[in-house]
Amino acid sequence: MKVALISPRGAERNQQNNLLREVYRKLSDALCFVEVDDIEFMPHLGLLSIASYIPGDWEVSYIDENYIDLNGVAPSFFLGDFDLICLGGFNHQAKRAYQIASFFKQRNIPVVMGGLHASALPEEALQHVDVVIIGEGEDAFPKFLENFQKGKYERIYRSSGEVDLTKVPPPRYDLININNYNKIPIVATRGCPHDCEFCCLKGIYGHKHRKKTVEQVCREIEIIKSLGEERFISFADENMLVDREYAKKLLRALIPYNITYECYCDTASAQDPELIDLLRESGCIEALIGFESVDMENLENLEPWKARQLRGYPKVIEAFQSRGVGVVGLFVVGFDHDGPDVFKRILDFCNENAIFDIDVSILTPIPGSRFFDKLRGNGRMLSTDWDHYNWHHVNFRPKLMTPKELRQGLNWLYKEFYRQEDVTGRYMRFGKVFDSLFDHGIAR
Repeated sequence: MKVALISPRGAERNQQNNLLREVYRKLSDALCFVEVDDIEFMPHLGLLSIASYIPGDWEVSYIDENYIDLNGVAPSFFLGDFDLICLGGFNHQAKRAYQIASFFKQRNIPVVMGGLHASALPEEALQHVDVVIIGEGEDAFPKFLENFQKGKYERIYRSSGEVDLTKVPPPRYDLININNYNKIPIVATRGCPHDCEFCCLKGIYGHKHRKKTVEQVCREIEIIKSLGEERFISFADENMLVDREYAKKLLRALIPYNITYECYCDTASAQDPELIDLLRESGCIEALIGFESVDMENLENLEPWKARQLRGYPKVIEAFQSRGVGVVGLFVVGFDHDGPDVFKRILDFCNENAIFDIDVSILTPIPGSRFFDKLRGNGRMLSTDWDHYNWHHVNFRPKLMTPKELRQGLNWLYKEFYRQEDVTGRYMRFGKVFDSLFDHGIAR
């Protein structure tokens, strides 16, 4: 059997869109990790994860359209003699995924699709593919494979519950060409205790915070390191540090591997100085924290727990950065209480608190989220063109500004935050923190 795992080209690759391309390229010398013309290139972890369940005697190809010359696509894989096509992808990759599916279906090759978009909109996906995997692939995909080998399979396979992560095999990192990527994703945990209105992950993973064993994570790090040249590691967990005792055990185990990485966490982690020290000692350069907004009313509507943290945001940033871990503030603009002044307010907050970096997105009604359902019901949805569902397009009608003001305001915010002199000064200040830690013998 020959299987192709295909990650479709999105309409706009990663950060390479009209809004950010100019900003990032101008600052490539100042930013920490950028050695290419984009801020991040990562393989599709979901496809690599399900690849581990494919029988060992099958021939498996991982194909990432982002790294194939479009003029050479057909001879590269469209004409391949495959027995099964597996598609993954986020919302902005869905339309391209459907195009690929159409081509292979014309050749009578079965096409199966999973991921967030297909899980949220299975009926739509079934108009284009033969089989949809809903939910966690580690549970549902093996059931499909078992039936596929018998020559008879269902159209929908649904995850039956929360996967026991201690029993999942390592992703098939050996299938990728590591030279195509400057970040390699990995997960240690799954699930988040919060319930943000715009997030669709609760419907896929649930609230329960589940964990791989420390030994599993270390083994995956070893596999990545064995591929050759060192790569920046991105822990893609929704909220990696929820269980602090587990997190500390994991971070201590990571120290000998001498890796450099980032992780996502919430503001509660700032309450534990030992945890932050272990982040730094184990190689964490930046913690990505979902502040979301600097407006109390927005946060109360979004997730009451986050509203209660707002006044402590400056102390959170100080707690991490004073101990040598940069904070990447994750913000969203376009909430119902956001007017045209929101961009200046976020910029002032970030500058006043000397935040290391930011990632600001336009509020997007992602299928599977409560926000999507709300907008679909009140008539404020402007578009369901999935090509534009990448968090940098306006797909709904904001309450206190026009779609044009929202788009242009985000553009202004990025350009102001990433002015060359400000970026250089920001990283020089952060470098002084590291120097101080080294001088006192507490940084590795």
